[in-house]
Amino acid sequence: QTYRAVNSTPQIQNGFNGEIWSSLENAVRGWVPSSDTLYVITGACYHKQGGSESLRYIVNKNDGKTLPLANYYWKAVLKVKRSGGMVTDAMAIGFWLPHEDLHGESYQSYACSVKQIEEFTGFDLFVNLPGDGSSGIEKAAESNTSLSTFTAFKF
Repeated sequence: QTYRAVNSTPQIQNGFNGEIWSSLENAVRGWVPSSDTLYVITGACYHKQGGSESLRYIVNKNDGKTLPLANYYWKAVLKVKRSGGMVTDAMAIGFWLPHEDLHGESYQSYACSVKQIEEFTGFDLFVNLPGDGSSGIEKAAESNTSLSTFTAFKF
């Protein structure tokens, strides 16, 4: 359900969507293995949980409607190892980007833990991993902040 109109928000084109966000999306495509599944969750955020960030708006030139602009965009990516249908290990990485002109910046510098994204959004991601978020595979995977550890993790 990635490519549906209901799954779209207005983004800054130059310096964000056409650059850093596009680079991140291309990197994620490169992490997709040929023999298993890569889980990806993407979202827009208008306010961090408990935050009071101001909202910016644009006017759609086609119909004149006013649309809010997200203050942040995020992505959470998960790899899992399985044995006999059971998840035996997992590794995740998150990316939290301010929705602004980030021309010349690299998505790598915005890597964070999935746990950090959960704290900012109030969502509980990857809840089906073994463990309860405070222990086990889920906690270990969601606590990772290292992009190199994530990319080195083998299915």
